[in-house]
Amino acid sequence: MAALKRNDPCPCGSGKKYKKCCLKKLETKSRFDQAELRAFNELLPRIFDYSKQYDEVLKPAYEAKIASFETLSVPDARAFSQLLFHWMLFNWKGGEKQAILDDYLEEHRDNYTKNFAEFLDNWKGIEPRLFYVVHSDSDYLALKDMWSEKSQTIQKTPVADTIGAEQYVIGYLYHTPDGPALGSDAIELPPKLGEAFQKACKTASVKKQKHFTKHFDQVLQLLAVLIEHGAALKQEKEYEEILEKLDLDSKNSHAAAAVVLRKFLAANEPRITKTEAFAATLEYWAGQTLSHEEPRSQRGLAKKYGVSPSTIAAKYKQLTA
Repeated sequence: MAALKRNDPCPCGSGKKYKKCCLKKLETKSRFDQAELRAFNELLPRIFDYSKQYDEVLKPAYEAKIASFETLSVPDARAFSQLLFHWMLFNWKGGEKQAILDDYLEEHRDNYTKNFAEFLDNWKGIEPRLFYVVHSDSDYLALKDMWSEKSQTIQKTPVADTIGAEQYVIGYLYHTPDGPALGSDAIELPPKLGEAFQKACKTASVKKQKHFTKHFDQVLQLLAVLIEHGAALKQEKEYEEILEKLDLDSKNSHAAAAVVLRKFLAANEPRITKTEAFAATLEYWAGQTLSHEEPRSQRGLAKKYGVSPSTIAAKYKQLTA
């Protein structure tokens, strides 16, 4: 693709010339002295070291979550695990009031210069993002956020060198002294997979950025299922109908149920005559498996969904086999 020139239309879609829009923002960089640049380069390693005091809770939760990546290729499993770990540091609260990153920033803010401390305030709102690559050349990327539908142009760093136009990217957009940049944890998705992934998220009740962030562990598991079994699902219509009929209060539970159901349908292609039977089974599964869901009786769910208790029992056995 041709390099972006100053007088070209800005790829962010604003309608302005590039030099009057995103280029102007890119050229306005924070002025850090050498000590502040060194502090930035040491920031992530310091956060990782700081997180070790939470290992008693963090490690078992992390190991349980990455178990779903074991069927992926080694490179994919490694990439997913890295991104999940970053989410557990930056966004996962683990039953606490705030994430580990927030604890670190709160405790160490006064150890930095005023200029760098103000820069660090930008890290408080960091979230995993889903982008569509509108433009890519040797120097720049124009990214469209698939939840806010806002676009921006960023400088291309070495870790983003292979990212091309029309791909999707899932990962963090980090605040750096040179402006926003994708990190080494960014995962590239080809167009068809990216489209299928966002559709699958919405079907699983992940329809906004706040849902994407809060349930990111389930989101990554859903993506892993798409990679393992393919983006197309033969029983897509039935899958959507089952999730639509599933009556769970928590969006996290709904996302977890979507992962289990999609994996089961993709691997087994069962005969589905009544979608209510699978919705009832998933609600029973949620009560038996998820800590934040109350256990339900098969008899009660049978009455609620208009199926027999024996049907729920049989399908639960298939689902958990």
